[in-house]
Amino acid sequence: PAEAVAATAAGLGPVGLLVCSAGAIRLAAVHETEERHWERQLRVNLTVPFLLAREVLPGMRQRGFGWVVNIGSGVGSEVVPGSGGYGVSKHAVHRLTELIHEENRDLGIRAVTVAPGWVSTRLAARPADLGVPEEEVLDAEDIADTVAWLLDRPARMSVGPLVRVEPSASRAAAGDAMTRHLTRSRAGSAGPDTKETP
Repeated sequence: PAEAVAATAAGLGPVGLLVCSAGAIRLAAVHETEERHWERQLRVNLTVPFLLAREVLPGMRQRGFGWVVNIGSGVGSEVVPGSGGYGVSKHAVHRLTELIHEENRDLGIRAVTVAPGWVSTRLAARPADLGVPEEEVLDAEDIADTVAWLLDRPARMSVGPLVRVEPSASRAAAGDAMTRHLTRSRAGSAGPDTKETP
């Protein structure tokens, strides 16, 4: 993270916006979760955002301006059996963002977690597999638009630090979709589901 921040600053100037959107997911019950999978998810979903924030915050504090936006998950705000290290790490990143917000809000720095529901990405189950029309599920542009909207708020306005973005259709709710996906995977003996995105 330190090298990435230094390279960005050298090429583009001081970092005024940090968006952490990488994710890793391994769906399994606690008693089925391997230590290496647990540690990988916490590393990608929680530790890397912490390390990046630690690198950029001193400069933001000195300049009196900055944004830290972490992409969390609706699952991080619910208890979804089988969400394992993914659910735990996303819940923790919500709290990390709250800490950054409270520690820096009086210095012109805003920190927000955007917590999406079901988004059509490589990390998520395919809507068709769960009987949900593709158009009822969020897409990556919806989340990017939400971040852009946040960044456009005037300095006098505080939004968050947790912003939920859910599909309007109840059958596309993240927790319910994950439960159905896990049930379907186990019925088909597919085993725990593992995915990661840069």
